[in-house]
Amino acid sequence: MRVSIIGAGMGGLTLAHALHRAGIDVTVHDRDLSAEATGGYRLALDGRACAVLRRHLTPQHYQALQASSVPSETTNRLTFTDHRLRPLSVTTWDPSEEALLIGRVPLRRLLVRGLEERIRFGATYTSHTVDADGRVTTCFADGSTDVADVLVGADGATSRLATALAGHPTSAPFGFGGLAARTPLDQRTRALLPPALHGGAVLALGPQGTGIFMTQHDPATRAALDPAACHDVPAITEAPALVWSLIVLDSLLPPEHARAMGGGDLLETALSALQDWPAHLRELVAAADPTSAGYYRFHAADPDAELTPWPAGPVTALGDAVHAMPPTAGRAAATAIRDADHLADELIAARDGNSTIALATLRFEKTMASYAPQAVRESLVPLRWIRHLSRPAVRGAARVGLPALSAVHRLRRSA
Repeated sequence: MRVSIIGAGMGGLTLAHALHRAGIDVTVHDRDLSAEATGGYRLALDGRACAVLRRHLTPQHYQALQASSVPSETTNRLTFTDHRLRPLSVTTWDPSEEALLIGRVPLRRLLVRGLEERIRFGATYTSHTVDADGRVTTCFADGSTDVADVLVGADGATSRLATALAGHPTSAPFGFGGLAARTPLDQRTRALLPPALHGGAVLALGPQGTGIFMTQHDPATRAALDPAACHDVPAITEAPALVWSLIVLDSLLPPEHARAMGGGDLLETALSALQDWPAHLRELVAAADPTSAGYYRFHAADPDAELTPWPAGPVTALGDAVHAMPPTAGRAAATAIRDADHLADELIAARDGNSTIALATLRFEKTMASYAPQAVRESLVPLRWIRHLSRPAVRGAARVGLPALSAVHRLRRSA
C-alpha cells in the first residue's frame, strides 16, 4: 500500500508517522517551503492527543515534545473576565491529566523529524483523479504527479482537496478574525500581567464585538522536562512571552484590510480596538514584537451538516480540511491528531487484508463524525458570546451586568 498526504500540519504528520512505523510507504506534500514557514502561536494537546503521539513516536521523540512544552499543571485554569479583566467564571481541569502546551512551529519541526525523506515541501496540490485501477493520481502546480493507493487531504480549513471531493468548500468564514502577537516577558512586562494569568489563561469578553485571549508561554525556563536531557532528539524551546490574540468582528476589522497590514500597523489597530480597556493591558499589547504580529480569519465547518459528503473510496480528508474550527477552544490540533490515529488504524487493517481501502475510509469517516462536530460547537461558543455582546440592545445591559457577575463570582469564591 502507498499513501499520499496533502498537508504537513499536525494531523498529516501524525498520520505519516503512524503509517511509516507500520511499514506503509507514505509521502507528504506541502505547499510551504519549509517546516518553519508557517504561522501560529501555541497549541494545546489534550490527554487523548498525547496518547496518540506516545503511541506513534519513539520514546526519545516524545520526550523532546515534552521538553519543548509548558507543563500542564501550571496552566490548568481558564478564567473568563469582562473587559476590565474582572473575573466572571473559572474553568479548571485535572492537572494530573497529561497535556502538551507547545508552540506551533516547534511542534511542526519536531513532527517533521524522522520523516525528512518522506516530505516534499514546495508542492502545491491542484487536482487528482481516480484511475481505472482504483489508484489515485495527484497533480501539483509544478507539473509533477504522484500515484498512490490512498490520497488524504490534511491541508487545512481552505482545503483544495476536500473542496474538490465535496464539490463545495467544507468550511466558511464565521465573521471573526484574530489579531495575534507575542509580547516578550521581562521584569517590566511581567509586572503588568493580570493576576488571573498566573496559573492559567484568560479570555476577556468586551462589550463592542471584541475579546482577547491571553496565556503565558515560557518553555525556556518552565519546561515540562529538562531540555538538556534530550540527546537523540533535541528539544526546541521558545523565549518567554505573553501570547495574546485580539478577537474582532469582521465589521470592525475587514479581513481584506487586515491582511494588507504590517506588524506595526496591526499593533496600532489592536491598541485602537482596546482603547476602553485597562491601561496595563494596553501596555502589554504595545510592548509586543511587531514581527510576531499576524492576522487570521476564523473559519468553521457546519457541525450540523455531514462532514464528509462524498462516497467512501481511496480519497478522504481529516482535520481542519473536514471540520474547521476557530482556535477559541484550543481543540483543532488535538482533534486532527485524533483523526490521524483512527485513519492509520483503518489503513493498517486494510493493508493487512482485514478490510478494504473503501471500508477503511468509510469506518474512519463515521468514527470522526462521532466526535468532531462537538469540538466545532465548543469552539464557536465564545464567538457567539462576543457577537451577542456587540449588539446595541445588549451592550448597555452588559455594562451593568458584567460587573455584577464579577461581584457574584468574588462572593462565591470568598464563600
